[in-house]
Amino acid sequence: MALSPAQNRLLNIAALIFAACGLTWVVYIQAIRGTTSGPDFVQAIKSGEITADSVTSIEVVEPPPGYSAFTASEYERLTRLATITDQTAIKDLLTALLGARPGQYSQNHPSLQYHVYLKVNCQEDFFWLDVEEHQDAKSAVLTVEANNRNALNPNGATLYHLSNYSEVLGLLQQKEK
Repeated sequence: MALSPAQNRLLNIAALIFAACGLTWVVYIQAIRGTTSGPDFVQAIKSGEITADSVTSIEVVEPPPGYSAFTASEYERLTRLATITDQTAIKDLLTALLGARPGQYSQNHPSLQYHVYLKVNCQEDFFWLDVEEHQDAKSAVLTVEANNRNALNPNGATLYHLSNYSEVLGLLQQKEK
C-alpha cells in the first residue's frame, strides 16, 4: 500500500519531531541535568565564601573505571578511600587550592599518575572535585575539575591546574591508608 504525499509529509514531520525530542533529551542529560548555578568550589574558596571552618569533611573517593558518575546514586555507590575531618588537613587543602590557576596545562602525551574524586561536605551543601595528576617527560601537574555547589554533572565543572601540589598529593595519599 503506497502512502499519499500528505501521509508521507505527516510521517516525515512525526519523524523530525521524534528526532528533535530525542536530541533535546540527550542534551539535557549530558549538559543540563545535575548542574547548578553559582561559583565552583575553587571560586568559592578564593572569594572567601567557603572557609576551612565551613567544611565538615572531605571524602576521598575512588573514581569509576572508564566513565564518570552523573547521578547521586552513582556517586554514592563509589568506594570511599578515606574521609578527612581534621581541620588542619582541610585548611591545608583549601590553602593549596587558592593557588589553582584556571584552564588546561599544556603537556606532551601526559600519563595519568593519580586520580581521585573529592566530595567536599559543607554544613548544608557539597562540592565534587575530580583530581588527577598528569606527568610527561618535562613536567607534572595536578588538575582539578571543580563543580558548583550541589552539582553532580561533571560536564559543568571548571578546570584548574596546580604546578606545586606535592602537599596536596601527600595529604590525600596519606589519608587513603
